[in-house]
Amino acid sequence: MKYKNRTLKELKKKTSWALPEERKLIEKAFELTKKQKKSTAQHELNTAFILAELKLDIQSIIAGMLHEALYEKDIKEDEIRKTAGEEILEIVKESAILKEIKKQNADRMKPSELSKIILGVSKDIRSLFVEIASQLDKIRFEVKKKRPERKKLARLILEIYAPVSHKLGLYKIEWELNDLAFKILNPKNYYEIKRKVKEKRITREKKVERIVKEIKKILKKEKINAQVYGRAKSFYGIYKKMLRGKKFEEILDLLGIRVLCNSITDCYRILGLIYANYEPFGKFEDYIANPKPNNYRSIHAVFFWKKQPVEVQIRTFEMHRNAEEGLAAHWKYKELEKNAHFDKQLSWAKQLVEWQRTLKGKRNLMKSLKAELEQKNIFVLTPKKEVIVLPENATPVDFAFAIHSDVGEKCSKAIVDGRLVPLNFKLKNANTVSIITSNKRTAKRQWLNFVKTGKARDKIKKLFGIKSTQEKKKKRKTDGRIISTDSKKAVIAKCCNPIAGDEIVGFKTTKRKISIHRKNCPFLKKLDNKRKVKVEWAKEKAKKYSTKIRIKSIERAGLLMDLLKELEKSKIAVNRTEAKSTSKNITECVFELNVKDLNKLEALLKRMRRIPSVFEAERA
Repeated sequence: MKYKNRTLKELKKKTSWALPEERKLIEKAFELTKKQKKSTAQHELNTAFILAELKLDIQSIIAGMLHEALYEKDIKEDEIRKTAGEEILEIVKESAILKEIKKQNADRMKPSELSKIILGVSKDIRSLFVEIASQLDKIRFEVKKKRPERKKLARLILEIYAPVSHKLGLYKIEWELNDLAFKILNPKNYYEIKRKVKEKRITREKKVERIVKEIKKILKKEKINAQVYGRAKSFYGIYKKMLRGKKFEEILDLLGIRVLCNSITDCYRILGLIYANYEPFGKFEDYIANPKPNNYRSIHAVFFWKKQPVEVQIRTFEMHRNAEEGLAAHWKYKELEKNAHFDKQLSWAKQLVEWQRTLKGKRNLMKSLKAELEQKNIFVLTPKKEVIVLPENATPVDFAFAIHSDVGEKCSKAIVDGRLVPLNFKLKNANTVSIITSNKRTAKRQWLNFVKTGKARDKIKKLFGIKSTQEKKKKRKTDGRIISTDSKKAVIAKCCNPIAGDEIVGFKTTKRKISIHRKNCPFLKKLDNKRKVKVEWAKEKAKKYSTKIRIKSIERAGLLMDLLKELEKSKIAVNRTEAKSTSKNITECVFELNVKDLNKLEALLKRMRRIPSVFEAERA
């Protein structure tokens, strides 16, 4: 397949849906890339175009246009912040970290270890989308070049990026990544399979489109509500089947169709209609009546279309959710070991993107695709590039105790990325840390003020014979002054995000400013009572307030999509989401919303509580 470099004009056409100010932002970002090498700027433009083809949000696309900037050190953080804003800067910063991790560890770590770090540092899932798009553009043009680096790139793609693309629902990208990497790593088998298939990818895809169109027409005539889509099997997919002992002639799913419907009854009706309109081949496999051990359920059948075998999979939407996101979900590659934590994170990201794509003319309901995934840990490296997992804001002392208690007790100095740092320095993802030890114990009681790990804290307390104590709570009162929220002094506090209808209390931050808190705000209880003032909501025109809600549910496939659909019905805009999975299979999701008043919010929470498996829906 021939590839071409993209232009700004093509990108603007692909993002014609964007708002006028967003299109201007694209132009400003493009002007900033002129400070970079021509080849780098072109790669970034190609990456942005791929992200636009995926219909991602404008922040992702612009981050794609600048994603090499900090890593190549061509553009400074302040320049990106001034041109594109803080949100895009954060994605670009994460992209730089991902690239540094690969540079340092691609030759030293197993794919499973490296993938864990790459996924772990992606606090904002959009940086992962940018990284995948970047790798796709690189390998598209690497095929033409003759240098050792391309094999390294191909292995990373085959072992990490293609499987992650699959989990994110980026099936066309997975298809292309696999085949381009396969072509580099195993050209002999690639061209042998290509010769046997005979047809070009675009020809096979057009065939699939025609079959899908025919089946849709058949189902519409019978008034069956279903989704129909398909794919042409990749050369790499064919090769994997041949490795498992199948001959090329025995592979019957070179063209594949999937039909999703509402009920089990519809599944069997659809199978009957396909057999009535096409010539069946062999017996169908009924995994609905006889599920696989992992609870996978579906009907698999083969029929002939113009003398060519086509495999069809028929299942309900619920079965499909379980196959893609639930217990039946699995990595397609042994090289990338299954990880329940990251599987859940990628599943949620996939649902979020799918929902955003369905909004079409309702773009105001999804301000951005920012999905803050659970991030309790950072991944720090030893001088030998071994990975040490630590909590966020951990210090060199935490690192030292994680290596060994004796190293922690004798820790005297720390070197991070080649420079000497204080022992209370806050470590970041991908830092390389060296600890210099003394001949005698150097541990200090003051270390308790900044260490983050339980191991470090417990060891230090034990060394100095310290026992834990609890702080006493103090009673607080407010004074009698009343200030309205329409006052120029009043500022809505971000810690609790009160909205019209909430009981509120003001706190004097300066002589000229008063922050407005919900009466039950946990942060407010810690503040000085003497600086608290009475406030009341002003009588004003309908205004939208930013607030957060927290949903707790038993983990299940498709949960996020159900929550997002309820938000869509309510016509409430989502600024961002944050999802994490706790122990005992419990999922917690926080949505930052724009709402007008408390009544509308309470109505939404009431409906959220009715969603199956949800047991708590409250203000955050």
